[in-house]
Amino acid sequence: MEIERLLLGAKNLVRTGWMQKGVPPAIGETVAEHCFEAAILAYAISLKLKENSINVNPEHAAILALFHDVGETVLGDFPKWATERIDKRDAEKEAFKVLGLGEDLFQEFKSQSSLESKIAKLSDRLSTYLQSLRYIKQGYDVKEIKDSYVPEIKSIVSSYPFSIIKDFIYGLLEDKDF
Repeated sequence: MEIERLLLGAKNLVRTGWMQKGVPPAIGETVAEHCFEAAILAYAISLKLKENSINVNPEHAAILALFHDVGETVLGDFPKWATERIDKRDAEKEAFKVLGLGEDLFQEFKSQSSLESKIAKLSDRLSTYLQSLRYIKQGYDVKEIKDSYVPEIKSIVSSYPFSIIKDFIYGLLEDKDF
């Protein structure tokens, strides 16, 4: 496993979408910051689901969220418009091999085959949404990014079992879109 490559890549790679919207690289959110926040959100959401008698492994959901963008440390962060036009799945799978990390995490996250992977995906979206709110407060024009996440977040949260804790999830966002 190329731990140093993973760590340096994640800590230093600023997420592309923010820079494309005018956020300077010096204050841009890195892949590591994003994945850390997504992991914390995944853990919190999982615990809330567990409190509501849903069979879920909070640690596994957090690990999936923590590693969901690991491929970007090798490939770089693709802008959203590019990922809508190409299938980066093979490249990401190869990146997991290069880093020596379990492809099983990548496959599970991408296939959305478990509740934990669905929690990790929601947490990824929530993290990006929350970061957009922070940048808007700082005066950056990232409203387009923020608005693009609203329908998907609403769709996920309206589905079972997330609908059981929708007030909790929307409470994390504290925004009028929800």
